[in-house]
Amino acid sequence: MRYIFTILIFSISLFIYGQNLNDISARINSEPLDSLPKFVVKMNEIEYYFDTIPASINPNWIEKIEVLKSEEQKYIYGNANGIVLIYPQTKYFKQISLLFDTIPNNQEQIDKQTLDSIYIKALNSRIDLQLSSGWKFIEPNDQTERIKNNFDHNSVYKFLSTDELFDYAYKHSKTLKLYRVTHKQISKDTIDINFGDLALKVKKGIFFKGGLHFREANYTIACGGTNGYIPDYRFVYNKQTKTWKIIGGSCKSPDWIDND
Repeated sequence: MRYIFTILIFSISLFIYGQNLNDISARINSEPLDSLPKFVVKMNEIEYYFDTIPASINPNWIEKIEVLKSEEQKYIYGNANGIVLIYPQTKYFKQISLLFDTIPNNQEQIDKQTLDSIYIKALNSRIDLQLSSGWKFIEPNDQTERIKNNFDHNSVYKFLSTDELFDYAYKHSKTLKLYRVTHKQISKDTIDINFGDLALKVKKGIFFKGGLHFREANYTIACGGTNGYIPDYRFVYNKQTKTWKIIGGSCKSPDWIDND
């Protein structure tokens, strides 16, 4: 690899020889930002992504540092230039989380039009949902409200309002399965799309909780498991083709190639 991770050289030698971690310094020599690795601070299921090493981390809090070497591992995190995983000691998890939550988010946000196109591509890539029987009701939010007109009446996806979902569920066993579609911006050129299952249960009557009303809707979110964070789809921007491509995720078939 043509770039040098000075942080790794120093940290590995210090861990081996037991020197003071306060002496760690990080320097990457005159490399353009696009050629640098991504730094990921991992605390169980919680991950924080950075383009540079956070200055707020005290070296004494770090338990170990790991470098992902295989191409597959690197692309899972959306960076072909390398991934540096930083594992803090468990006793500092809360302190580190509080520090990171106060860091201003200077990350460049993806524009709405681009984000809409990624959502549409993710939905169209769920072949399993399209081939299975029945309509797939999408939970309404600002994002899905913008993209719903891209799916015609023949689509398996149905974009109904909250009132329409209530009425439909009430007429069909008073329960309805919904799909929640959300995104997580990892960096300016990496976006994750995730699908979640919701169970909607509705009933009519006289209810006083939160004020008098005659309709009640309850949502239950399915548990996502405890194997750590794996997105359903990971999109990465290809600078050569100027397109967003699916490069990984739990919903991506191993033998499926994104040719767009």
